[in-house]
Amino acid sequence: METRINKIDLWILIPILALITFSLGVVYSASSSWSVKLNGDSSYLFRNHLIRASVGVFCIFLFSRINYLHLIRYRKWLMAGALLLLSYLLFAGVETTKGAARWIHFSGFSFQPADFVKYALLINIAYLLSKKKDYINNLYYGYLPILGYVLAVVSLIAVQPNFSTASVIFISSLMLFWVGKVKVKHMTVTVLSIIPAAVLFVLSKPYILNRIFSYREHTTGGDASYQLSQAIIGFGNGGFWGVGPGNSNQREFFLPQSYDDFVFSIVGEEYGFWGVSIVIILFAIFIYRGLKLSKSIQEDFGKYLAFGITVIIGLNAVINMMVATGMIPTTGQTLPFISYGGTSIIFNSIAVGILLNISTFRLQPKGALLRESLANTEQSDD
Repeated sequence: METRINKIDLWILIPILALITFSLGVVYSASSSWSVKLNGDSSYLFRNHLIRASVGVFCIFLFSRINYLHLIRYRKWLMAGALLLLSYLLFAGVETTKGAARWIHFSGFSFQPADFVKYALLINIAYLLSKKKDYINNLYYGYLPILGYVLAVVSLIAVQPNFSTASVIFISSLMLFWVGKVKVKHMTVTVLSIIPAAVLFVLSKPYILNRIFSYREHTTGGDASYQLSQAIIGFGNGGFWGVGPGNSNQREFFLPQSYDDFVFSIVGEEYGFWGVSIVIILFAIFIYRGLKLSKSIQEDFGKYLAFGITVIIGLNAVINMMVATGMIPTTGQTLPFISYGGTSIIFNSIAVGILLNISTFRLQPKGALLRESLANTEQSDD
């Protein structure tokens, strides 16, 4: 019988709900002009975002009520589905800009598998780290089988091409390995082995080189990166107090993807320094509570899963904000829960729901959770 404290961590839930609610006004403002251009209706993109945000909120509460240990039963199916979807993209993915095949379109529905794959991989890694903890330092039986899943996923995402998402998944996996007490020597050899392949891959992709060179020119006084320049202008327009909701100038076709990858610039323009600070604080609270939960949960699968969810969402947020403020080159990563809808807001919401469910077990004795975990894995193996 489950013996949980029956109380989710509100300091995880409240910041996420606040970010989703805040996104409605930001996306409506940032997308209105582009909606007219695309569909002749200023609220076209906003309605899509509203639907997906609503589904996301529903998923948060739904998955907060589902015992996260049940994921163990389905982790093989999730991993197999993830690899199949990524393989399908190689042959039938819908190409977007720069020849990237990252989306599957079916009956008017668009789906980006990478949003699902990163969490399927996380669930698998978290389980294997907990299962192999007694011999995780064994290179052949402990570490390499787990690394194989990571390299398979990272490679299939990179060839779409989607180098930035592949990099985020690889970095978050390494962080999870570190928490799982994988030998530093093994991780170091892995990184040193990957670097040459990553460099060759970057050199073979003109769009990545263009981003790097345009960023370099921008930081040295040039103006090659139009998108980045317009994003920074948006922050400058906003100043401390902002120009006010709905009064952005950059959204009027000056800033491409103003409602998606560069929505943080619109936040800075319309809400100013104080608005940007609130968004950062909300993410900081979420990250702090997620990491604290990971430290306090006594069952290993839940510990690693909580850490991984927090890191994936937090890392995406940090990277997006660094790109929008000109700290690193453009990557194409969205700002979780604020950027325009799509599958990212739904799968991130599912992940938060799982995180909230884990939080209801944070005071449960390890023995009780271990017995329940074993009951959920009777038909599972390494």
